[in-house]
Amino acid sequence: MGGVQLSVKTGMFTFAPVPEAVVDAIRDVRVTQKAGQRSGFQMTLAMEKGGAIERELLPSGFFAPGTRMVLSLITNGVREVLMDGHIARYDVSQSNEPGQATLALTGTDATQLLDQIDLTGVPLPGMPPVAQVAMMLAPLAPLGVVPTVVPTPLVAVENPLKEWKSVKGTFYNHIQWLASQVGYQFSLEPGVTEGQQFAYFGPDIGTLIALGRSAAGDLLPPLTVNMDAASNIESLSVSFDGLSKPLVYGFYQPKEAPSPVIPIPFPDAVFNPPLGPGFIPYAKNLAMNQPSSGGGNDNTEDGMTTSDLAALIMRGMGRAARAANVITASGSLDVARYGQILRPRRLVSVRGAGPHSDGTYYVQSVSTTIQRGSFKQSFSLSRNAHGSFSEKVAV
Repeated sequence: MGGVQLSVKTGMFTFAPVPEAVVDAIRDVRVTQKAGQRSGFQMTLAMEKGGAIERELLPSGFFAPGTRMVLSLITNGVREVLMDGHIARYDVSQSNEPGQATLALTGTDATQLLDQIDLTGVPLPGMPPVAQVAMMLAPLAPLGVVPTVVPTPLVAVENPLKEWKSVKGTFYNHIQWLASQVGYQFSLEPGVTEGQQFAYFGPDIGTLIALGRSAAGDLLPPLTVNMDAASNIESLSVSFDGLSKPLVYGFYQPKEAPSPVIPIPFPDAVFNPPLGPGFIPYAKNLAMNQPSSGGGNDNTEDGMTTSDLAALIMRGMGRAARAANVITASGSLDVARYGQILRPRRLVSVRGAGPHSDGTYYVQSVSTTIQRGSFKQSFSLSRNAHGSFSEKVAV
């Protein structure tokens, strides 16, 4: 794979390399990672008739759903964990043609373990959102999951002697619901070492986190296109939707009646600072809610009340930050030529796309495909401004 080695290990708490028969049978590995969403993988194995996979490993439960698999890559002597996940299903495809039978393993990250038991109605007496999330992530601690839970805006905690909240669906569903109520996001990504993972529950500040990583020296090589020998990617296309950037605002109405209705605009730059000097004007308005006809207690179309000011502000700024990224780019690269693995939730510079399109982008998603002799990635980027602050980039 052009100087890149793939390591496949299995085990729930301690890890051991998979048998040689599995390594030899690998046809391709595909990993999909998206900012703020669940990551997944698929591994296709050649299944020889009467071979070890068909005769021993499959019947013994080696590939049973729930089995943990850690996929690591060694590039230029540096080991990186590409995917830490659990098998969700497998598919056996037989064929009349010799050597064409396959076993396809499909899995996702550890959040699937929180999404298997419907616990709707289980009481959560006297627990604020931060305590609910911490409690629900606790079962993943033995798997090396380190939670980063940012407290939500000030919210009233019910008197457990009178009323209390309850679980909505699975733990995963409930955490995602809590995140949606205050403009947060919930995601899981592998750490530096095998077996280590980080769960993030907090504001949707992907660009701010990426800026912090860049300031700390966590820089990706620039994506370079149309520059002859300096080009290190295969393709790149950039799109700009000039009619989609909204000015997000919401209505706040205190509970006390009669009370005025206060419109509040939400700036996108708080959680999503401009990545270039070319400001993109607002093209339309987007109201998050509508004022109630009573004292501000009515639920709005998106499930929140107009009287919870802190939650309204956090959710509004999160939505404004996401909606500001009206410039998108997509492309593909060969990792051997790029020299490094492109990862989501990072900032990367683009060169060769023209003065208007060059500059810094946020890596929104990456799909990695590994085959013998081939290691490629397709990616999608986004940004909220035109141009570049500097004519020079770090290489």
